[in-house]
Amino acid sequence: MTRTPVLLGDVCEVTPSPSSDLFSELTADGEGTPVVTPADISDTRRIDAQALRRLPGDSVGLERFRLRPGDLVLVRLGRVGRVGLVGEDARDWIYHASCIRIRPDEEQVDPVYLSSYLAHPPVVDELLSHVHVGTVPMLTAGSLKRLPLVLPPLHKQRLMAGALGEVSLQMDVHHRMLARLDALRQGMFARMLGDEFPSTATSRPAGPLLERRAPRTRRTNRMS
Repeated sequence: MTRTPVLLGDVCEVTPSPSSDLFSELTADGEGTPVVTPADISDTRRIDAQALRRLPGDSVGLERFRLRPGDLVLVRLGRVGRVGLVGEDARDWIYHASCIRIRPDEEQVDPVYLSSYLAHPPVVDELLSHVHVGTVPMLTAGSLKRLPLVLPPLHKQRLMAGALGEVSLQMDVHHRMLARLDALRQGMFARMLGDEFPSTATSRPAGPLLERRAPRTRRTNRMS
């Protein structure tokens, strides 16, 4: 029997994003509060804890935006619909102004099932149909709450989540393998060229171009 969809907001807590003014000083160095941004969400809907930048200083007033295992972080600006599942390694994380937090009622909704549902192409299309189109595409928390959600019985959700989790694990393994192979290929090519490739110290023009390419400790534009 086909189950009647429910609204996402009826079975999940949907919390809007904090103010973007809070995140002008994100840094990859030092201590502070880890912040999940769109760039930290992988294609397999995982969040890389090692890549998180930090908000310097204390996190007073940000308790409402804390993340805990089982939460979902959904991108609301730019690449709308990209979703990540918060894992057990979350420690005092918060989410960026470009995101919305979804906290499932785990007595009704399995978080892994929900993350897969929200990444399903027809569901993404439905989300995108509610996006406010402007200079930057934007999805509101109110629109997200009204998203129809097909919700099988919880035991079936968990069975589906188990199978889908195994596939995601294999995808992660292959992504890491591809990254290592790409690094190996680049290293091999550099060794093959040897002295034929001009030194970066002499081939790059001096002046503004070098300044643009200099490493940055603050990266506030890594949004996707």
